[in-house]
Amino acid sequence: MPSQTTTSALYDVIGLGFGPANVAIAGAIVDKWANPEPSHLHPLQEVLFIEKQKEFRWHPGMLLPNSRMQISFLKDLATLRSPQSPITFLAYLHSQGRLLTFINRGSFTPTRKEYSDYLSWAADYIRKCGIQVQYGEEVVGITRCDDGTVEVRSRDVESGQEFLRRSRNIILSPGGSPKLPPALSILAPHPRIIHSASYISSADTFFSSLPSSTEPLRIAVIGAGQSSTEVLLDLHNRLNTLPISDGKKHELDMIFRKGSLKPSDDTPFSNEIFDPDATDLMFGLPTQRDRQHLLHEYMSTNYSVVNNRTIDSLYEVMYHQKLLDGVKARTGRDEETNRTRITLRPYNSVFAAEIIPPSDASTYGESVRVTMHGVLNRAVMQKTYDAVFCGTGYERDSWMKFLASSNLADEFGIKSSTIQLVTETEASSPVIPPLFADLGGPASRTTSSASDGFSTPQTPDTPNSDHSKLVGEMHPSKVRISRSYRLLPEKEEDLASGPRVYLQGCTQSTHGLSESLLSILGVRAGMVVDELCGA
Repeated sequence: MPSQTTTSALYDVIGLGFGPANVAIAGAIVDKWANPEPSHLHPLQEVLFIEKQKEFRWHPGMLLPNSRMQISFLKDLATLRSPQSPITFLAYLHSQGRLLTFINRGSFTPTRKEYSDYLSWAADYIRKCGIQVQYGEEVVGITRCDDGTVEVRSRDVESGQEFLRRSRNIILSPGGSPKLPPALSILAPHPRIIHSASYISSADTFFSSLPSSTEPLRIAVIGAGQSSTEVLLDLHNRLNTLPISDGKKHELDMIFRKGSLKPSDDTPFSNEIFDPDATDLMFGLPTQRDRQHLLHEYMSTNYSVVNNRTIDSLYEVMYHQKLLDGVKARTGRDEETNRTRITLRPYNSVFAAEIIPPSDASTYGESVRVTMHGVLNRAVMQKTYDAVFCGTGYERDSWMKFLASSNLADEFGIKSSTIQLVTETEASSPVIPPLFADLGGPASRTTSSASDGFSTPQTPDTPNSDHSKLVGEMHPSKVRISRSYRLLPEKEEDLASGPRVYLQGCTQSTHGLSESLLSILGVRAGMVVDELCGA
């Protein structure tokens, strides 16, 4: 049994996770420290964040060469909250001596690599200012104590040693867990089934493990969003460098349900759905159905869509593929670098999959046999791949497991491991007809399982996460949440006496599309910190 260490310190805030959302929270606290209220001591003195990773990391699997952000650098950790903050993207550029060259670059969108470095720089800066961050520990449980504090139990990911710490306030920022299609999730983890979250390292491992051979590879990419398309293009580049027998080609298939890749809507008016005012609009709608309608209307801004620049790049690659086919048909000559054939397989869903063991006929070891169903014609097709890469989004419901397995569940009225967030006003309001009841169109099934901003959202046939089963499992527990992201207890009297628990990055169903993205990190962090400070 692992040893336990109990710390005597009582923290004012413990944040679970230290990704961009909680880095923004920490930055807002540091800014409060720098500008204290003259009348009283700042209430947030002891602040700790616990992070599973050994160091700050942000989407390391998708830091592809020259991949670009899809939002303005001004939507950083702090600018919309306080342009004078020392953790803005401009402050980062100035500190690195690249401000003028970034201006000369003439673009508001940095590369993903640069933005990742900015976030890492901000995380380091905040620690130097006195924010405590414990890397390499995984939070495994939370418990309410009799004195109204919360005990947080964490475990060192290497040694297994456990730590117990208490805090007056908790901020849950769980991030996303890679989500696979159901048919593939039952086979995971497997080295030949790879999610885009770990694409770079997993792809490097996969290609380096291949024996020397000139036989063609067969690879599938599942999904039709930004991640899937970027992975497809990168795989095309990698495969074109591998030797291959004359007359043969590597096969690279893209499997998705829609009829084509859809462009993301990043026009100015549509982009206003990510503004803080849009969060007010979303939260103020009278019913969950109204919020689902709004989410559905703006899905094309972020989900299962690809930016125009990436679509153009893929189309050029496929056009060049047709050009080379035509040249070969007429002249009999094939270019040395034309080693890979991309095939788009629209209107197909992955129905089943199985691992095929190595055989004498298999050059590259184990493979994955995928059964596809035609969405339109119901045709069944099977194909065996040497690897399957998935850009199929993220689940963002791990916070439900923490609360459902904690004694805090009773305080918030949680009776099942599936939780439905409702606004504080909706929970107490009489039944109101939905505002959009007279408008046509399907209702969107949108939950707290949101995408990372460049992947596909949850779909109807995705199973629920494997949480501990509680009584009433088939009926989601409705939990109230405030505009300022605080979970509200069932009983009003517990508001003052109980611990304050906040959610970050997983409240899309009540607060809107920007919740799992970067657009309003600074504003949201400021709102939470102001409430914690009693502003």
